[in-house]
Amino acid sequence: MRIIASGGNRLHAPANSLAALISGYTGGADALLIGVRQTADGVLVPAGDDRVPGSEVLISASSFAALQAYDFSAGWLPRRTEASFHYCDPAVSGRRLKLPRLDDVIDALPRDVTLLIDAGAFAEAAVALLESRGRIETAMLVSDSPAALAAARPGLRTALWATDGMVAASDVDLLIVPVGALRDGGGWSQAGIALRERKLAGEWPMGLCAVLDDAGTDPATLDALAQTAWLWGVCTGSTFDMERLRPGYVHSQSDFAGTEIDRRQFALGYAKANRFANVHCDDGVHLEIADYAGPMPGGGGSPTERRITRLEWDLINVAKEWPFYSGGGLGTVRGIGDDFAAEVAYRVARVGQATTLEMAVTNVDPGAHRAAPPQSFRDKDSFYDPHGAPPYVGVEHDEDDGFRINWNLGCEYDNNQYGRPVSEGRTPHGGRLRLERRGAFHAAYFRDPVDADDNPLAPRDWVCVGVVANESLNRTVYLRCVGKRWRQEKESDPSQHEPILPNHFVFRDLRITCFPPASRG
Repeated sequence: MRIIASGGNRLHAPANSLAALISGYTGGADALLIGVRQTADGVLVPAGDDRVPGSEVLISASSFAALQAYDFSAGWLPRRTEASFHYCDPAVSGRRLKLPRLDDVIDALPRDVTLLIDAGAFAEAAVALLESRGRIETAMLVSDSPAALAAARPGLRTALWATDGMVAASDVDLLIVPVGALRDGGGWSQAGIALRERKLAGEWPMGLCAVLDDAGTDPATLDALAQTAWLWGVCTGSTFDMERLRPGYVHSQSDFAGTEIDRRQFALGYAKANRFANVHCDDGVHLEIADYAGPMPGGGGSPTERRITRLEWDLINVAKEWPFYSGGGLGTVRGIGDDFAAEVAYRVARVGQATTLEMAVTNVDPGAHRAAPPQSFRDKDSFYDPHGAPPYVGVEHDEDDGFRINWNLGCEYDNNQYGRPVSEGRTPHGGRLRLERRGAFHAAYFRDPVDADDNPLAPRDWVCVGVVANESLNRTVYLRCVGKRWRQEKESDPSQHEPILPNHFVFRDLRITCFPPASRG
């Protein structure tokens, strides 16, 4: 049974956004249903509604340039989450989710996913765009109008939206219908049986697609749908609702209870060789970073002394051996060779600038386990450095800015790239992070944050904070959960620096689930 992500994973990111669409794919979707509208100046955009979120402005009455001023995440909420949650933090000037062009979105999507396009009056232009991108063979035109579908170009697959089980005869390939019209209590409804008989008699050659309720569908119904041969697939706003049907296995799992780490699964290590960090296991993997009490750049003295000090710090910068830069954490010993979803719980004592934590995958393995703090440069490993050992992809609680995806497609630290922060990072002191991979595509999530007193904060369901494709990563990668602190210039005045913070990070309840490729028999 195929999974169709309607608007992408729209219950975990704003509908039709790139984050929603690609996270739908990484979550196992076989097809993506994309709404399409057209701006006043003729630009096709991914949107299911003509109205700009949180306003009375119409996409069809606005130029594409004018629409860039609006936040297209306004009013969006994940399930079970209070209205106080904001995908883009309104306290930060200029932070908003901009409306993209449809052609840019199509270019960014995986090539092995079917695209269901609901374009209404703009169907002809949307089909032409798909054809220009070589996507017409894996596309399908969707509409609630049989007449519109009948006018589609020959050879293009078509799908009819139906609001209930009363469907007039139509020459389309697929029928999309609410699951409530097919099922009644614990079995098939009379309307569902009638539609099944019509399909078996030759209507809708591809079959039917059941649209699931956004509130979730009970396991018994999902099992019944999965075993129904005449269903082409199910349409959902959350691939998480379907994950139990996705064949997988547990690669690694630990709550890190006690004081000993399972060395067959995990290793501990350090990002830098200095005395300020201590990584150990004690009912969780702890990274404690002490107050910095060491030399600093600058200082007085004679001109010669100042030149020598400057030279010393220039050498430190080249070697990247800053004494105030400390970090470390844990890594997986066994490589991850299949598509996967990794989750971990974390706690951090202090949030602020120049301190961060991440869960990431990289080509590099964790190297030798370090049971004690480093004694020399030989005891450090860039694997344990957040944003280090590229190429990589990760999810992080970014300083006090929010939650974001990070990545590096190259092999130099200076090639690091970062997504825009989602939500806010000032209040949370813990929560849960998730990183997914399918092929070269990755999606980053967070959920269930808590404040410094462990009071629950929004959101209470998974929120996708970013997506990226990284083809520089090997098929087999290694996962790390790490934190760090460093010395950083103030954005408002680069001649001044943020405080060098002590910190205490804890990682618990790590689970990596893998999804092997389908058997070819």
